[in-house]
Amino acid sequence: MGVLRIQHGFVGSSGTSQVVFMFLLIPCCLTVDFRAPPIFPNTPYLWTWNAPTDVCAEKFNVSLDLSLFSLVGSPRVNVTGQNITLFYSDRLGYYPYIEAKTGKLVNGGLPQSASLPGHLEKAKADISYYIPTDHVGLAVIDWEEWRPTWVRNWQAKDIYRQQSILLVQEENAQLNLTEATKTAKTMFEKAGKSFMLETLKLGKSLKPNHLWGFYLFPECYNHYKGSDYNGSCYDIEKRRNDGLDWLWNESTALYPAIHLNSKLKSSPLAALFVRNRVQEAIRVSKVPSAESPLPIFTYTRPVFSDKPSEYLSQQTCTALDNHMKTTLNPYIINVTLAAKMCSQVLCQEKGVCTRKHWNSSDYLHLNPKNFAIQTGENGKYTIHGQLTLEDLQQFPQKFYCTCYANTSCEERDNIKNIGAVNVCVTNDICIDGFLNSKPGDQPPGPSSSTPPATVSPCVHGKHPKGCSKGRCSGQTISNNAQEGRQSVYRKNTSSRLYIQNKIIKTTPSSTSSVLIKFPVYIVYVLISFLFLYLIIYLA
Repeated sequence: MGVLRIQHGFVGSSGTSQVVFMFLLIPCCLTVDFRAPPIFPNTPYLWTWNAPTDVCAEKFNVSLDLSLFSLVGSPRVNVTGQNITLFYSDRLGYYPYIEAKTGKLVNGGLPQSASLPGHLEKAKADISYYIPTDHVGLAVIDWEEWRPTWVRNWQAKDIYRQQSILLVQEENAQLNLTEATKTAKTMFEKAGKSFMLETLKLGKSLKPNHLWGFYLFPECYNHYKGSDYNGSCYDIEKRRNDGLDWLWNESTALYPAIHLNSKLKSSPLAALFVRNRVQEAIRVSKVPSAESPLPIFTYTRPVFSDKPSEYLSQQTCTALDNHMKTTLNPYIINVTLAAKMCSQVLCQEKGVCTRKHWNSSDYLHLNPKNFAIQTGENGKYTIHGQLTLEDLQQFPQKFYCTCYANTSCEERDNIKNIGAVNVCVTNDICIDGFLNSKPGDQPPGPSSSTPPATVSPCVHGKHPKGCSKGRCSGQTISNNAQEGRQSVYRKNTSSRLYIQNKIIKTTPSSTSSVLIKFPVYIVYVLISFLFLYLIIYLA
């Protein structure tokens, strides 16, 4: 039986955080007035799994426990009808690109040389195939060969600029290089914009209940470059993101990535890298409307982006299964319960808790003095501990309430007046406690009632009203601000697991989510604090 404790406190503060395994929870730390409302009721945090781990069960008889993830989808080419659909370049229309190794022009190679009508006709059939029915879900377009901003096509992608210039020179031999470059830039960006915009419009018209957006957008290129690194996004990159306002206005969700490079391994700088990327996503999410920001789903993975082979052995599935049982799932339970508790206490479940200082190391964790998460031999998780007023009083010290869009809410003034708290992750993983009230009193949340109970967890099959399926179904967190991520130093001593430093905190800011993306050859984790209806709070 394993025990998980967060030693740095409920709303913990910092110290040096270190990353041992790359399942990073993205905290989103930004103080904005509104957050995107949750996709599912009472789900301030939404966890999403977007990885081809179904292979683990099929080939190795290793079934991963994904019960804590509200949305689960595999990016395998033959899988359809999921609530998360990842469209690679060969699965959505006729995406134009140049093969990196051979230089072969595919579908015209350049967007200005491709047929947009032909692309859209094929895309329509592809969308109908992969999303046969329109239900609430995510639709992520993964086009990575070229970038719509001309200047960002550097290094290997410079071929798109060079080929565009050659195309102009072939058609207009009288132009000098400067003139040809200017014309090529205009043609490339105009065509690229049309391909992306029209594809989004098509997807939204066919499947309006899905949240459409492009993987890796927005990006701010704040990668580690030296000893003075502080994670900040360059102003020039923010301005370039401003130039993509047409994309943000047409998207219905953002899907940035916080994949770590091995240079940030076991470094507190990892938190700065993630925190700033998430904050930029939050800034961009408000471009369409500051009062109704876009949801943000942040992708992360359990491997370093520059060393995928480190996680490519036949033992991958077993290692992943063990990591989820001992580290990831217990931490998801911890953060989810703490986030829901703060939302219920400060916002009366009409908003999310936002870090008062976005770049601080204040996290939403269960008080390690009062709670412990245990994993039994049967793989079931239980919460042991007793809720106290001290647990709740820590919330207003480091966090404040921000309301969901189109919702009227006020931050609770007096925490001492709280009588009961009832929050759940799933039907049978809950904290249901009374403070100043008597059994039978209503909990602080506006939409639930809590019968007599002072301990957790809720017993499966005998859970109280607050743990009923309607309230605490496995819809994991949908939107509360989760943000950045932090490094985690995990020490496994025999059967005990301790998270000694902080794991990225979250501060609600838009809505957050975590997605897990596993290409066929790699294991990706998109834990978008995740569902960013985002607001990202950790970092």
